[in-house]
Amino acid sequence: MFAEKTIRKHVTIIHAYSLMSVLQRKIVNVLLYEAIKGDGRINNHQNSVAVECNMPFSMLLKAVKFNSNNTQYLKESIDGLASLKIEWNLLKDKVPTDISFLNLRVLHGAPTFYQDNTINFSFHKIMLDLLVNPSIYGTIDIDLQSEFESKYGHALYENSTRFINLQKNKIISLDTFRKILGVPEDKYPSMRELTRNVISPSLEEVNDRANFAVSLDPIRVGRKITGFEVLVQNKKNTIKSEVSCIDYENEKMHKEIKVTFGILNESILENIINNYSEEYIQEKINYTKKYAKKERTGFYPIPYFISALKYDYKFKEESKPDGSQEKESNEQIEWEKKLFALQAELNHWEKLSGYTKAGDNQEHVKNMQKFVLETREKLKQHYLEKPIKMEAV
Repeated sequence: MFAEKTIRKHVTIIHAYSLMSVLQRKIVNVLLYEAIKGDGRINNHQNSVAVECNMPFSMLLKAVKFNSNNTQYLKESIDGLASLKIEWNLLKDKVPTDISFLNLRVLHGAPTFYQDNTINFSFHKIMLDLLVNPSIYGTIDIDLQSEFESKYGHALYENSTRFINLQKNKIISLDTFRKILGVPEDKYPSMRELTRNVISPSLEEVNDRANFAVSLDPIRVGRKITGFEVLVQNKKNTIKSEVSCIDYENEKMHKEIKVTFGILNESILENIINNYSEEYIQEKINYTKKYAKKERTGFYPIPYFISALKYDYKFKEESKPDGSQEKESNEQIEWEKKLFALQAELNHWEKLSGYTKAGDNQEHVKNMQKFVLETREKLKQHYLEKPIKMEAV
């Protein structure tokens, strides 16, 4: 089970760009933990968007492992969170329809420090709503996150919590990857500098401290690196089969997945149950049943279901009418996202196909070649479906 002091953060507030220091990143998670725990909540009116909390300042010092006597620096770090600009939801994940990130700051207003060694701080209600039963989330260990010394290492740790044991590796473009690690636009412009100063040290720190291991496989177009394929796996000595102790609430969903899709790999099933809400999983099961065809086995295709979960496939009747320009823009964005995914998929299969050698199982070799050809055909078809930009008359 999860460690005692953890928070489940919705991925939209994990995958974010900011210039927070490593100390500020630690502080945010500790304050969120205290706010969710609820012991220090005060004067919270039903109609207020702010949730005000109080905690001993000494407790915060201990929680972020702040060993300096310069407490003024810590106070200034906390105070800066109220004005720090954040670019949220960099990976464009599903967000509850009533959530808006417009002008949302980490802290809602400046904190107050009292002579009795306590601190008052406030979060916008939206921020805390994203920590209550999130549909897609990463689990942050409050004690572990306080051990990180680098802001890039801390950012890689937090962003990686969402990708543990995914069936398919996550593809992230280089520009977005820089952002989720908090690298300023004008810093480390060359790949060599970025690798030496950001990627290598953060990978080393995460893989040394976390209970999972992160690996990054560069995606190339020619000789240029355009993104990374991210693989995050539990370390062998910490893997726990939570499937065997699924609670009653999840048992029904566990059975329905098996009835619909047959026997799944335990790590895949664990990932689905632990990272998506019951309602969200049921919605994608229903979607798969409606739009996918059964295979010869009599079960629905697992890859289709996994894609529906990851990319939030919608029933056609759920689409809302938009203005022509907005619709055109959205179509272009979706087309480009799919293009990047297909290019990454082709890169993935071509790389695996390149590993085959004489003497390998012929069926395996044929499958690799088949996947490459199928993906090339998908890519060709996708180019034919490129949205046509309407010229103004």
